[in-house]
Formats: sequence, C-alpha cells, structure tokens
Amino acid sequence: MIRKCLAATLVALIATPALAATPPVDAYAVSPVVENGKIAALSVTITLPADADGETRLRLPDAWGGGERLWRFIKDPVVSGGALSTPDEKTWVIRSKPRAPLKVRYRVVSAYQGDPPLDGPNYGQPIIGPDGFYVIGHTLFATPEDRGADQARFAWDPAGSPLRLATDLTALSKAPGSIERLGPSVLMAYPDLVEVERDVDGAPLRVAMRGQFGFDIQAFADMAARSIRAVRTFWGDGREPFLITLAGQPSPPGWVSYRGTGLGDAFAVISTQNVKLDDYRLFLTHEYLHTWNAQRLGGAIEGPNEPSGYWFSEGFTDYYARRLGLRSGLVNLEAFAAAWNESLDAYATSPAITASNAEIVAKFWNDKAVQKLPYQRGAQLAVLMDGKLKTKGGLDRVMLALRDRAAKTPPGSRPLGAGNLFPRVAREVAGVDVTPEIERFITKGERILLPADVFGGCLTVETLTRPTYQLGFDLAATGKARMVAGVDPAGPAYAAGLRDGMKFLGRQGGKPGDGSVEIGFAVEESGKPRVIRFLPKGTGEVTVQKVVIPANLTPEARAACVKAVAG
Repeated sequence: MIRKCLAATLVALIATPALAATPPVDAYAVSPVVENGKIAALSVTITLPADADGETRLRLPDAWGGGERLWRFIKDPVVSGGALSTPDEKTWVIRSKPRAPLKVRYRVVSAYQGDPPLDGPNYGQPIIGPDGFYVIGHTLFATPEDRGADQARFAWDPAGSPLRLATDLTALSKAPGSIERLGPSVLMAYPDLVEVERDVDGAPLRVAMRGQFGFDIQAFADMAARSIRAVRTFWGDGREPFLITLAGQPSPPGWVSYRGTGLGDAFAVISTQNVKLDDYRLFLTHEYLHTWNAQRLGGAIEGPNEPSGYWFSEGFTDYYARRLGLRSGLVNLEAFAAAWNESLDAYATSPAITASNAEIVAKFWNDKAVQKLPYQRGAQLAVLMDGKLKTKGGLDRVMLALRDRAAKTPPGSRPLGAGNLFPRVAREVAGVDVTPEIERFITKGERILLPADVFGGCLTVETLTRPTYQLGFDLAATGKARMVAGVDPAGPAYAAGLRDGMKFLGRQGGKPGDGSVEIGFAVEESGKPRVIRFLPKGTGEVTVQKVVIPANLTPEARAACVKAVAG
C-alpha cells in the first residue's frame, strides 16, 4: 500500500508542474501621439512579468519585408519595475526582481518624411502621420526573447483623436492569444477610413479602405469575397475571419502601382488610386493563397536564405491564382492569357533571367529584376509539374498532400520549408521524381521554354523573336529628377530628338521590354510641350513566348477549354 501511495504521489508531483505551467499574458497597448493636431508617432506600452532569473530581454524589430534596421524607428524607451540597458541596437535588457511586474513604454516614428515612395519598401517600414498610420506588427512590436509560449492581449486607445482603426488584432482585445500573432498583423487608422463586412461561407471578411478610387468599397468587398471563396473551395478549409486593408496613394502621370503583403489572417495593400477594380482580382487571389503557401504547406525557409524558397511560395502561388481565378469564373480566358503573357514577356526580357537560386538569395532585396524572377520562374515550373504529374492526379494532388502532411507535423518539426518538401511529397504520393526540373530551372537558373501544348485545352504557347528593348536614355534618373538625363548619342531616343536637360512630363504608350512597340515621351523644350515618339529598338533579338487563344470560339468550345485548362 505504501509503495502504491508513493508511486501515486510521484505521478502527481510529475504531472502538477505541467498543469501549473500557465504561460504569462503580456499586454500590448497602442495609441497615437498627437502634436499640433498631427499624428507624430505611435506610443506602445507593454505590461509583462519579468523572467524567472530577473533578466528580461526584449527583441526589437530588426529586418522584415525589405526593411532593415527597423529598431531605428523605435525611440525613447521608459521602463517601470526594472533597470534598462541596451547591449546592442536591437536588444533591450531589463534587470529586476524575478517575476516582477514590468511596464515598458516607447515611441515608434515614421520611416518617411511625408508620403512613402511608390516603389519603396512600404511594408518593411512604418508609415506614420500626419493624418494616420499604416504599420505591420513586425515593424511595431518589441517582444520578449525565448518566450514564444507567452500569450498576448491587445488594446487600442485613440487618445481623443478621430482615428478609426482596422486591425486583425481585434481578437486579442477580447481574449489573449499566442504572442506570435503580433508580428504578422496589420494596423491601419485614419479619420476617413471606411469598413464593410461580408460573410464568406460562414466566416466574416472585413474590408477597410482609405482613399478615392474609381470604385467603391462595396464593389471591392464583393470581388474580394469571390476571390477568397475560390481559394477556400480548392483547399476545402480555411473558414476563419479575414481582413483586407487598402490604402490609396496619389498617382503621378503614367504611374500605376499596387503592392501587398499576406499576413495569414490579413492582407495589407497599398495602391495608387488609378488602379482598376479588375486589376485586383488575381492580385487578391495570390495573396489569400499565402494563407496556405507556405506556412500551411510545411513552412517558409527562415533567415537570410528565405528567398531561396520563393520559387515555390511565390511562383506556385502565382500559378494557382491564375488557375483558380479561371476555374471559379473570377477571370475569363482572355484575362488568364493576359496575366500569363505579361509574366512570360517580363521573364524573357529580364536581365536576370539566368540567375541561379544562390544569386537570387544574394541579390533579392537590392535588385528589382531578381525580385521578380522567382515569381516568373516558379509559375512556369508549376505548369511543367502539372503536366508531368497529369496521369497521377496532377499538381493539385501533391499540393493537397503537402497541406495534409503539414497539418499532422508540429510546427517546430518543419525545418526544410514547403519548397524543399515538395519533391519528397511528389515522390511519396505520385511516384514521380521532380528533382531534375528543380535542379535545372531553379537551382542552376536554366531558361525555361514551355512546350506549345503545356496548358492543354485550346490554348497554345507560341515562341517568337523580336528586337531587344533599348530606350537610349536613363529613365530612372529622368523620372526622379523630372529632367531628361543620360541620353546616348548612338541610341534611338537621341535619333528621335530627345536631349539631356529637357523637362520630363511623362510617358505615353509603349510597352516596357518590347522593342517592337512605339513609345512616346512628353517633354517641354524652350517652354513648349511636345511628344517624342520612337521604336525602342536595340541591335539584338530576344526569344519570347506567348499564350494564344483561338479566334471565334463557340460558347461550348470556350467552356470545354476553360475546363481543360483550369481543371
């Protein structure tokens, strides 16, 4: 009896600590700092218990999404309950009594003087003031090191301002949740922000918008709901609350831009206000697909080598955005082909077309051509993979198997990343070896040329050559200074009459990358405006591919083609 009681007591003692190990709850409060009627900064207050040894280390925002040294925008820390030291620029150390209650307050300032540039790292750096703010949690929140099990609460205080906040952290204001939710979050607040909600298969979709577009928020929300429904139908899951935030920027002449980042349960968009509603269809579908790819398919590669997996997380996502858009009727055959042709054209004319995957990792954040290459290359590889796997259930079967495998695997056991798991799962579920194509086209960077019948159905891929693209002047420097610069006397722009020093008014027509399409540039010379037109034709040739739809398709033939192409 005594031995049995002792054994029971030991079991109880062993089990009790596990039951008693309640994770700490750290409270995060955000409010605007208003000076002279303008939003000057954000104030963040963290309330948390100190570590058991009395030394609590906070990790400041550092590098994310193209933004670097994000701690530069964290100012004026004040600590109650302990003494603060800063051993390095991205770490705060607080020494206190063990488990003492701590309160940390700091300010976050904008990365920009005025509006952010249209082509800048808008998400990798905080946008604050003068009328409101648009920030990602990765750039805002300091978090305790080695305390990933902590829970977090969130609170918003408008501090008497007229700001209206849209954020995916609303759930944390009602009940604590994982502290890991703070980083991949979005917070947008402006007095003129408008918000609507849609029900998508029983789950709420919230859409928040700020700016004057050529469409209203109701039309945008309806289109976004169709996009999300198309993606959820493919995966057969994902019915959770979702938030889309859209902020508009003024659109200079000849400039159209829209950029977004997926955050799991939210999608943050910044766009010039001249973007058409239809242009968002595949864009939103792509970003919502990121709810699965890569995290729910095996995870992203972490650290500086993260871009090495973008061929899968971005390129395969582009492929599925187009395919699911066509499958669901969100886009038609013409829009599907146009999206592919834009990508194929940019790929063919890319100065980085033969870059290896190692070069992509090294140059991704500093070279725009390199940044686009994983999208272009990965989408084409996905088409090839679907063809290779066609008799084994196609690429869809492998992607769903990736999802199912990842769901059964603890997150801490996913060191490889979804792209590295893809060939393993393809071999397991379909018995097909896809590593030769990955080695050729991804690792080594060999150019991809799609077979003519790769899409199936009625679509064909044509291969042709055309003149290389050469403007003959420095367009980037010209656009920045609004003054023509860098004109080459031997180039086509000079032959047409363009000269250094002319006032630059904007581009008219043309097709960047295509030397066979006439382009025009509006300039001012001697106080008089004029448009100089020419063929931006170089001396060499480039091989390009194009998706072609047969003319005069009957409704029946069109429907059959869509079914064959989209699956």
